Amino acid sequence: MVKSITLIITAIFTFLNIGCSKAGDSCSYNTAVKFEQGKILSYPDFTAEYTGIRTETKDLPNGNKITFRYHDFKINSAAEQKTVSWSSGTGDIAPVRFETAGKKFELELSYSEELKTKLSENELVIVKK
Repeated sequence: MVKSITLIITAIFTFLNIGCSKAGDSCSYNTAVKFEQGKILSYPDFTAEYTGIRTETKDLPNGNKITFRYHDFKINSAAEQKTVSWSSGTGDIAPVRFETAGKKFELELSYSEELKTKLSENELVIVKK
């Protein structure tokens, strides 16, 4: 009985940590992964670090202004370092495409087209194309 309960508890914790559990662990593509500012997510082709939210105000031709909120991720591969920024912009919840080390990826927040599911506020999905 105790062995069964231990096995069930282990299975639950394993399920909850699918994708990437802590800094230094490998994350899987096409899997929802929890992120937080300063945590390094290690993927097979690069690492990703969430650097936070920034806002940017754009002037429109009619004199109005619109403010966009961006979620920034620092991407590091052996070949380069870059920032990938995701925003829902004017309401289009779409993945942002990026390339690093000659390979193509998509970063999904809010909704995963790959998994066909809504993501929690602190979850992302990286899709390898």
